Amino acid sequence: MDYFFIAWNYVDTLAFSIFLISAVWYLINRRIGIRLLYILILSAVINKFLKGFIGLPRPCQIDSLVGVLCFPSPGFPSGAAQTAILIAGIIWIESRKTLYRWLGVFFALVLSFSRIYLGLHYFSDILGGWVIGGLLLVVYSKLFPLLEKKWKRYLFLFPILLLGFAQAKVPRLFGFSIGVAIGLLLYEKSKKYWQKGWRSHWLQFLSVLIGIFVLFLGMHFYPAFKMFFALAIGFWLSFLGAWSVQKIRMFIHR
Repeated sequence: MDYFFIAWNYVDTLAFSIFLISAVWYLINRRIGIRLLYILILSAVINKFLKGFIGLPRPCQIDSLVGVLCFPSPGFPSGAAQTAILIAGIIWIESRKTLYRWLGVFFALVLSFSRIYLGLHYFSDILGGWVIGGLLLVVYSKLFPLLEKKWKRYLFLFPILLLGFAQAKVPRLFGFSIGVAIGLLLYEKSKKYWQKGWRSHWLQFLSVLIGIFVLFLGMHFYPAFKMFFALAIGFWLSFLGAWSVQKIRMFIHR
């Protein structure tokens, strides 16, 4: 069982979040993908702030014998539990199919339990993550629709607000959010010229994933330019990756 639950730890990684956002954005529904991106950024910032402010240790930090995995960061609230509730809740809100809804619930329960099994969290950490995730679902379902009516006003306000959190990862999130904002504005001006259909969407999705992988490699080898690479990743995800596919297909079909 250790290997099974260690594999579930991948769900609580940046790579999985990028993959999930890209898949929803380009293969399922663009509006939901954009909402998912912003709510996951907000969740990550809030979780990091609360962990630093509260500072409660993880079970594996107190007793290494209970830890299949262990991380140096504080434990409360569980970020994985927040993500679990968010993803399950968004599926429940956006999907009308009962099977998908209950698969979302199953996903949330397994992911949450995996954190206890691995010795990364107490049950109280999971409960805290569920509560924060539930509050963020209210933001997703009630506040986001209001903001979308005048979304251009808030595109660059969001990354500015991120700078108010003096956390190590926030500058990268700031750059990423700026890149996404620029991409959304450019898409709005050019979307009527874009080709549609499942083939275009799959090619756009694959282009986005490959480009983001290359940019992450650049960030790894040139850490001094992390904010620049973060901005490029946001821009590639929201516009340039898909736009490149459109241009190549138009050139081929001339």
